[in-house]
Amino acid sequence: MFKKGLSLLFVFALVSFAYAGKGGKETTTITGTLVDLKCYSATGVKTNDHGDMKNCGSMCAQGGLPLGLVDEKGKVVMLGVPSPAYAKYVGKDLRLTGTYGKHARMFMPREMEVKENGKWVKKKLPKTMM
Repeated sequence: MFKKGLSLLFVFALVSFAYAGKGGKETTTITGTLVDLKCYSATGVKTNDHGDMKNCGSMCAQGGLPLGLVDEKGKVVMLGVPSPAYAKYVGKDLRLTGTYGKHARMFMPREMEVKENGKWVKKKLPKTMM
């Protein structure tokens, strides 16, 4: 019993260190569809129009609701960005380069590309407070 508990503790420690080590300085690139997390969480909709509600995702972002990127496997990454500044990109495929937060699992982009007509186009990153 003691050996089993010690093994579990060791595995937990390894996972914790691996997870904690991902934040901060390591630059990475993530790709997915930009969604407003309220509507995506409730309905799974990844487009900007939600049923009869045209531009619903953009309106939610304009209202300050959090945004996330959903990759092709359905993994959601919460973004540390001012939602209103990214509202026009809701429902679009983005490729973001940046870092994960050191103290919270949130992605903070430093570069952005938007898929337009099948090609990645570099865009100026919307202004943030930092």
